[in-house]
Amino acid sequence: MGLSSRRPGRLVRGFGWLLLVSLLLANLVAAATMDRSAWPSLIGDEATYAMQSASLAFDADLAYDRGDFDRFAEHWGVPPDGLILQSRNNGLDLTYGKSFLYALALAPATRMSPVRGPLVANALFLALTCLLVAWVLERRVGPAAALWTAVLAFASVAFAYTYWVHADLFLMCATAAGLALAYLGEPRAVVHGHLTDVYRPPRGEWESSGPWRSVPRWLLVGALLAVPGAYRPLYLGLLLPALLAARTEAAEERGGAGRRVGAILAGAVLVLGLSSFVQWNAGGHWSPYGGERQGFYGTTGFPEVDFSRAEWYDSVRRWGNTSWFHEGAVGSKMELLDLGLWGWNGVYFAAGRDVGVLPYFLPLVLGLWLFLPSRGRWALLAAVAAAVVAFFFVRPFNFYGGTGAIANRYFLPLYPAFWFLSARGPGARDLSGWRRAAGGLAVVALAAPFLWPLWSAPRAFPIGDDGRYTYVSAIARDRLPYETTQSHIPGGRDKVVDGLWVKLLSGIDLASETTWRLTGDAPGVLLVGSPAPLERIYLDFAPGGPSRVLVNGEEPERTVLAGDGGTLFLVALDDTRAEHPMWWTSEDFYLYRVEMEPVGEAPPAGVAFTLGRGGSIDIRPSRGGGQ
Repeated sequence: MGLSSRRPGRLVRGFGWLLLVSLLLANLVAAATMDRSAWPSLIGDEATYAMQSASLAFDADLAYDRGDFDRFAEHWGVPPDGLILQSRNNGLDLTYGKSFLYALALAPATRMSPVRGPLVANALFLALTCLLVAWVLERRVGPAAALWTAVLAFASVAFAYTYWVHADLFLMCATAAGLALAYLGEPRAVVHGHLTDVYRPPRGEWESSGPWRSVPRWLLVGALLAVPGAYRPLYLGLLLPALLAARTEAAEERGGAGRRVGAILAGAVLVLGLSSFVQWNAGGHWSPYGGERQGFYGTTGFPEVDFSRAEWYDSVRRWGNTSWFHEGAVGSKMELLDLGLWGWNGVYFAAGRDVGVLPYFLPLVLGLWLFLPSRGRWALLAAVAAAVVAFFFVRPFNFYGGTGAIANRYFLPLYPAFWFLSARGPGARDLSGWRRAAGGLAVVALAAPFLWPLWSAPRAFPIGDDGRYTYVSAIARDRLPYETTQSHIPGGRDKVVDGLWVKLLSGIDLASETTWRLTGDAPGVLLVGSPAPLERIYLDFAPGGPSRVLVNGEEPERTVLAGDGGTLFLVALDDTRAEHPMWWTSEDFYLYRVEMEPVGEAPPAGVAFTLGRGGSIDIRPSRGGGQ
């Protein structure tokens, strides 16, 4: 008797499916009714994907021209925030610097509604994928599978990508669907006494050449898992667990391994070959990240709008080639081998306040909870680890996807690998699925402090008035480390003062080009970097400023009251916040977190202060007396 027929699990199963379907329908309605004019601009690569999809939908081509630009401005009401283009012939022909697969999937919806259509398509991609995943996971997770699927999608940042015209949700869905089909042939778990076993019907009942056991199923597995690889080859390791699952299934059925493996490889080659062929003929390189590739913004102007395509070469020479291959990142810079950089990137990848996997993809622990290496599942973890290491190597100062991201969008297509780690069938004490359902709800409770801003306003513009991510909660800002290695974390303007690199983190605004001011609504936090270790810095407040402050929880080393009413604090820096190369130097930079809070009555708003090296100023009691 299978789990599906056991009455104790019906309540958990029914609740899970009701929750999952309700959330997916709510997400679809939210996408269909979203007013993108409430956002001040598009983010990251949205304009490129939207324009590329409209080019396919209305012109049936991938070529960029002035008509594409004007149509985009008409549909969206604003010019593109940024645009990534490629050329294979020095600007004579221009195309989009992104693989065309997502644009092709969006094209029907874009044709019907250029602005809302892509968001509705995203919601449908997510809904169909979640329904498939829940159906397949029930074979091992049991009655709680639908509830777990709802947690996987909505207790992480994954669902929020519905409201962006970005390919990453599409890539996640392709990964999840491909792995779901790969594990579809897995036998259903049952319980005999106290031991979990598996149930496999007689060979003629299920193992016969039905539609999900035939070559087309494995062909589709290979094609789906190749889709993320067509965008970033670092994801191609996800084919390995599918190949192992195919071999295991063939061994259980005593034959057909070569047919299954061949179908997976054929599907992958078909997708990768088609993508590479189109990309090569359009952009002059097999990868959308290769060839002559440029980013255009308001500061650079746009081809066919602000300058002719004949000036492409001059534009490349002036603004640089943004090809990942041209940048020469792979193995050519000494900082890529710096253990400090790799160590800090590991910390930030796991628990960074803006991009950490644990706070923003916490449901992955559900898969780890039930992990068994059966059917090659160990390869799921190996594929994720290999891709993450590769991102650290290729993009050490931007391993999360840049400003156009909610948490780590480069991790999003890898996230479903954790969904299918679950292989430990229910024990005799958990036939109803209550324990696993409780585990899923516990993950929701643990994720809530970090996801509440996203749950309460999933359609909000992701960058707030202060220039920082709106999805980052107060507890994340207070408790999780700021990612000092990542160059594209928004917010907090940075500048160089007295040979120090200073970035504003919170509670401080720029008063002028040379001074800052405390906003007064929270402690002021700065990140101070130096090419050499710092023993101390000074904070020099203008008249009207605080007469006492706590810096990193302690009184400054020395305080001097100036005759003009100002106050100067000499602050000892005992501990380095981090030490690693930066995106502009291969030498180690020493970084310090400086948190300052006035003691007693808060100073008037807008009181300015300056900052510098403690050894570069002569602090004398004659300035007004000291303490």
